[in-house]
Amino acid sequence: MQVGTSDDSSSLSLAIDARMAIKALHELQRGGAASEALKTVNDVVVSLRALSSGAPLFANLSPFESYEQIRTLQEVGSEFNEDVSAKLDLVAKQNDPEQQKQGIAFAIVFFTALERRARQKFNQSDGFGI
Repeated sequence: MQVGTSDDSSSLSLAIDARMAIKALHELQRGGAASEALKTVNDVVVSLRALSSGAPLFANLSPFESYEQIRTLQEVGSEFNEDVSAKLDLVAKQNDPEQQKQGIAFAIVFFTALERRARQKFNQSDGFGI
């Protein structure tokens, strides 16, 4: 994930990264390479688990280095009535195609919500808009 110098660029960067994750997940759905999708999903899983552990806010959250990105990730994760990390872990279940398919579908929904929230925050910032 790219990090900007302000909340505006951090939100835009997060939205772009979420869109790239969605594209990689769609590629994985079609039987394409899994490396980019798995890396991005793993980054989010690690970050969500660190947030729920009660650890200091910036502990083990790389590549999310801005407060705005972390807060947005936390907000979107809390909107789901299920264990987001566990559902995203299913994307890596290459030995169980049915579970992996469910994980990919959930991940696409999650990253779409993340992209939408990040774009909203960017659009609400002073002097910017898409």
